[in-house]
Amino acid sequence: MNKHLQQYLDSFRLGKEFVRTFLIDLLSISIIVFVFTWFSSYTQARSLALLQGRTTEELQQMLISLSPQQLMPFMSALKWFLISSLIGLVVLLIGSVFLFSYSRARIWNHLQGKRVNSKNYWRWNLLNLSLLVPLLLFLAVILVVKLAMLLLLSLPEKLMPVFYITHTALMENIRVMLDGATLFYLVVLFMVIIFLVYDHFVKSYKIWESIGAGFSSFKKNWKKALLVAFFATVTALLATVILLPIRKALLFYPLSSTLLNVLLAAFFLSWLSLYVSRALAAHGHQ
Repeated sequence: MNKHLQQYLDSFRLGKEFVRTFLIDLLSISIIVFVFTWFSSYTQARSLALLQGRTTEELQQMLISLSPQQLMPFMSALKWFLISSLIGLVVLLIGSVFLFSYSRARIWNHLQGKRVNSKNYWRWNLLNLSLLVPLLLFLAVILVVKLAMLLLLSLPEKLMPVFYITHTALMENIRVMLDGATLFYLVVLFMVIIFLVYDHFVKSYKIWESIGAGFSSFKKNWKKALLVAFFATVTALLATVILLPIRKALLFYPLSSTLLNVLLAAFFLSWLSLYVSRALAAHGHQ
């Protein structure tokens, strides 16, 4: 059997190591999703109470009809609502970065047989903030790929106009699926690179050196990395198709649907972390 395919199949041999990483991912993702969901519901409730269910046009009419004295309490309440919402959002974002960094530190230190302490934990926060730079470059790559896909997927309409018109629904479905699969593949590939950075960071705790080493590992093993991302993408797409009936059944049960998504996200993230650690990170250090 092909060595890469065998490594992929072996990645599903999930033991205690996976259980630990899965529970860490599940707990951290659940907390972040729950807190942001609660904050969204809270701000919506406060907004409805403040605006009293008025539409934009009704609100404009009210503002025009009120005198300056009557308008002052409403504008004061609106100002406080906007400021408190902004502060709350900033606090949640900072807290999410701290929690995400802590969960990454726990997982990748565990995979290397090391422990997290207060000193190296704070460096994980700096690392994840520094990774915003390659994230911006990645978003630029996505934009270029999206434009290329747009041009490529517009060719059937120009080359086979009659067939395209008579099978519009089919062609649009194919276009959406190809576009979505390509985007997801790029996201997974970026995650693979980030995991390589994490693997190097645990060993040195030098931020930019680890980022450079992670990208260098990807460059040295790019064929294997592309294959790992491909297998991971196929796995996610197959899981999506298999779970489609369950997702449809939960369409009118948002809480259950959210719980399922959190569970799947934690499983995929934990599995991919171990897959990259075994198939790429170990290979890159040889």
